[in-house]
Amino acid sequence: MINSQYLIEVTEQNLTETLQLSQQSPLVMTFYAPNHQTSLEFTALLQRYAEQYQGQFVLAKVNCEKEQMIAAQFRIQALPTTYLFKAGQALDAFQGNLDEQTLQQRLAAILPKEEELKFMQALELLEAENYQDALPLLKEAWEISNKRNSDIALLYAETYIAIKKVEPAQEILNQIPLQDRDNRWQGLQAQINLLIQAADTPEIQQLQADFAQSPSATLALKLAVQLHQANRNEDALSLLFGLLKHDLNTENGEVKQQFLSILSALGQNDPITTKYRRLLYSLLY
Repeated sequence: MINSQYLIEVTEQNLTETLQLSQQSPLVMTFYAPNHQTSLEFTALLQRYAEQYQGQFVLAKVNCEKEQMIAAQFRIQALPTTYLFKAGQALDAFQGNLDEQTLQQRLAAILPKEEELKFMQALELLEAENYQDALPLLKEAWEISNKRNSDIALLYAETYIAIKKVEPAQEILNQIPLQDRDNRWQGLQAQINLLIQAADTPEIQQLQADFAQSPSATLALKLAVQLHQANRNEDALSLLFGLLKHDLNTENGEVKQQFLSILSALGQNDPITTKYRRLLYSLLY
């Protein structure tokens, strides 16, 4: 049984409201008649697709026997006749029954792209403050768009900022083209700067000063732990990697162990994890 949320029986009373729906969601409007077998079969096929796509488009059915005024308004001359709407515009229209492959190709013009679907799924998770599950969806969506969709990138960075992970957020913002660095981009950059200032604790400042004056693996480990606790993970990894470049077994392997522990804490989906795993592999092989 198709979800009634995605199926509308169009009448003169709800026609305007139905057409306005296409501003928010793709709309398929098909004209049929109960005594016209071909149009009934095609309408049934469209209903099956509406169920399969689970709300990716709304199916609006016009019974031409009951709604002759609407049929006249759209100048229907053959059944079935189908219109495809998106963003309030009719992008396509065709008469007759289409085979499934052709129908899929025509529907592709109005259906959301894969990155848009993942973006919408992430938005639902973010509404529930489920940041960890939203992040991999946003990462996939951005990569599917070949990192060209700045709206996805901005939300991706914003999600990292929400959990106070400034470094991956900054890395994402840096990849947004200059022409897309609008007020929202500037606002997120300002949030990052405030978080960085808050994370620059007196303990970190003292350890940095001590390390600058007398560099040692012992001090580097202490500083890396403090940086990691302040969510300054790239600073911590960069510091430790500088030691590992010279000796993978520095401090009897303790430096490498701390390096791996930070990567593990970050998780596979953090872009910093990918970056520093590759750097570590370059030393191993």
